[in-house]
Amino acid sequence: MIRSFLWDTLLRAQRIIMLLTICITTAAVFLEVIMRYFFKAPLVGIEELAAYVAFWLYFIGGSYGSYERSHISADLSQLIFKNEVNYAKAHFLSSLISALAILYILPWAYEYVKWGFEMNEQSRSTFLGDSFSVVYFQASILVGLLLMCFYFFVESCQWFKAAFIDREVPQHMLSPREEIDSWIG
Repeated sequence: MIRSFLWDTLLRAQRIIMLLTICITTAAVFLEVIMRYFFKAPLVGIEELAAYVAFWLYFIGGSYGSYERSHISADLSQLIFKNEVNYAKAHFLSSLISALAILYILPWAYEYVKWGFEMNEQSRSTFLGDSFSVVYFQASILVGLLLMCFYFFVESCQWFKAAFIDREVPQHMLSPREEIDSWIG
C-alpha cells in the first residue's frame, strides 16, 4: 500500500513536471515568435529560459521512458531468443548494464551540480527582471539520471526474478507499462 502510494506519487510528480515544462517551453517559443515577427521586439532571454526548462523536460522525460520501458532501444532479442527464459536473461543483462552505466555517470552529474552551487553561476539573461541561478537547471541532469538508474535497477530485478527464480516471463513485462488511473491527478 505505502509502496504503491510512493510509486504513484513519484510517477505523478514526473508527469506534472513534464506537463509544466512542455507548456512553459511551448509558450516561451510561441511568445518569442509573436514578439519577434509581429511586433519586431524580441524578448531578451526567453530562448535561454526555454532551453533551461527543456533540460527538465528531457531528463524527466528520459526517466519516465525508463519507467515505461518505452525508451529508445535496438532490441532484437525477440528474434534471437525464442526461449522465454533466455529472453528474460538477455533483458536482465541489458537493464543491469544500463543501470550500472548510469551509476558510473552519476558521480559526474553530482560533481557538476555541486560545482554549480559553489560557482553560483547566473544566467546572462534578465528575462522577468533579474537573472536566475543556472544550477536549478543543471540539477535536472542529476535528478533525471537518478530516476533512470532507479527504474533500470527495478527492471533488472524484475527480469532477474523472471529469468532465474520463476523461470517464466509474466505477460505484462513483454510490453511497455500501462498508465495508472490518472495521468496527473
